[in-house]
Amino acid sequence: MSSRLAFYLLVATLTVLDAVLLRSPNLVGKIGLFIYKYHYLRTFPKTLLTLSLVIAVSSIIAEAIRFMVKKEIIKRLFGQIVLSSLTILCAALLVKTGVDFSGGTYAHTGLRFRAGAYLLPAILVVVFAYGSATVPRIQVPFPESPVVNEKDQENDHRPSKDPS
Repeated sequence: MSSRLAFYLLVATLTVLDAVLLRSPNLVGKIGLFIYKYHYLRTFPKTLLTLSLVIAVSSIIAEAIRFMVKKEIIKRLFGQIVLSSLTILCAALLVKTGVDFSGGTYAHTGLRFRAGAYLLPAILVVVFAYGSATVPRIQVPFPESPVVNEKDQENDHRPSKDPS
């Protein structure tokens, strides 16, 4: 099994786990989902669909950048800068989620729900970091030496030492 396939199977498993966790708020969390109109988190299928779409779009972005680097549409350095920037942005989102869920009413939504809230930006960090780490290197052909070309030209002008 290729490592990319194994990676995306792991991401799919984490997505399902995240949907299960987000679908398990306590009473305060359920009231919060109702008050803040988080209709996309009210049922397991809606939660799974929402998370799957977010993670799928992120994975497609990472794979598109890898593809464009491989086909030399964009430079490797630019691809790595974009993917690293997205990784840092998602890490900042993870920190913000940690700050939001450490105090206020979000702190009382239940351990499972909070773990699910932390898991989504963590998955996005992993997706973009993996994309950045696996950006293909373009193999530049080694240029021929001018000295070798001069020696070949000298050998062409010498008479052959054929005994016949």
